[in-house]
Amino acid sequence: MAVDPLGEAKGRLEEIQAEARRLQRQVEANSDEVLHQMLAALESARVAREQRARLEDLRAEALYLRMLHDLPIEDPAVPESRRADADRAWQELRALLQPVRPSAKWLEKIRELELSRSRGPVLTPEERAELERRLKDNVCPICVSYALDGSCTQEAFETCPIELFLGRLVALIQELGHRPWMEDYFERMYREICPGCQGRTGKDFCPPREDGDCSLFTYLPTVVRTIEDFLAERQAGPRA
Repeated sequence: MAVDPLGEAKGRLEEIQAEARRLQRQVEANSDEVLHQMLAALESARVAREQRARLEDLRAEALYLRMLHDLPIEDPAVPESRRADADRAWQELRALLQPVRPSAKWLEKIRELELSRSRGPVLTPEERAELERRLKDNVCPICVSYALDGSCTQEAFETCPIELFLGRLVALIQELGHRPWMEDYFERMYREICPGCQGRTGKDFCPPREDGDCSLFTYLPTVVRTIEDFLAERQAGPRA
């Protein structure tokens, strides 16, 4: 039976819309519940503060009376306010309520599609599969995340950055041509690839890169050499 890509795409879009509507209702219900619980917690905090204020007045009155009549001074225990725990919970809650963006996987797919429409396809599916095989042969054995059974143990990214940004890497190297200085490739990577990566926690700070968990940064020279060799072979055409 012939495959109908357009029909499959329309069917998948209907599934996406149905699931999106369901998730939207659930998000709204959960958000309303969060707000309800926050308002209840706020009211409890007001009551607790009034009680603490009353307790402090009682402690002060007791101290005054003992000092006035030279009675032994006792210091009643003060209940914990749990402020540190509340601060941590509030910080986590604020983080959870921040806007969410799509995963790097889909952002990169959209980016590659935009590039392919403006410049033409960078790699055919067959070429991409062959290049991925070569990169795995050249990079994986020297990667710190490579296990003896051939599996990848890195957990910093959903997908290996080399695989995730492969289309953009090829386009970048095609534009640069062969450069004798690796700094040129690193500079373009920082400018064009790193800003769209989810590994960064700040404008210029990337924990996976600092910890040696970013395969693209750590093994960029090998990646560049592998892609350049592949592009040179493709340009030369099939051997007679």
